[in-house]
Amino acid sequence: MGVNNKNVFVGAPDQKATGAILTGPELEDVPEDIDDVTLTGLGDSGYVNEDGVTITPSDSTETIKDWSGAEIRRILSEFTGEIAWTHLELNAESARNYFGEDHVDVKAATTTKGTRMRASLGKNELPIKAWYFKVKDGDRRVLIVAPRAQVVSRGEIPLTATGAITLPVTLATYPDADGQNIYIFTDDGVFSA
Repeated sequence: MGVNNKNVFVGAPDQKATGAILTGPELEDVPEDIDDVTLTGLGDSGYVNEDGVTITPSDSTETIKDWSGAEIRRILSEFTGEIAWTHLELNAESARNYFGEDHVDVKAATTTKGTRMRASLGKNELPIKAWYFKVKDGDRRVLIVAPRAQVVSRGEIPLTATGAITLPVTLATYPDADGQNIYIFTDDGVFSA
């Protein structure tokens, strides 16, 4: 089989109808196909900065040595998967991701005031929920699903006159019932005749 440029995907966000990062309740069963994943009723995080989203898998291994001290095998002892990005939009959903759902209060706009939001930082454990990352490259699509993940690291919030206020976060992903942390679905957009 030769090379095929249709298998080269660009990681641009799919945000035509919603933002590219969505959240919802933990998933018990992950669908088998990209078109079987339901994306309705999920929280929409809005814009992400130009650095995009980074998935970082990390394997830890233990070395087995023979009597002479030579390494003869490695066994997997631990897997962690992290997903990181920076929210560029300061909206209720991105704030809930950063501060925690119970620590963001939003009041609707009135005839005299705009939409108001109050968020608080403290020693607050953030919830475990499902996360969805939508990518589109022409007719090619990618959907990353973390059925059980939690924000475990929050970066600095910059307040400058020359840039946006951003909310950087890192998720830790946890194994589902099948022992998998992250699912990556693709559709190459090429239809058969």
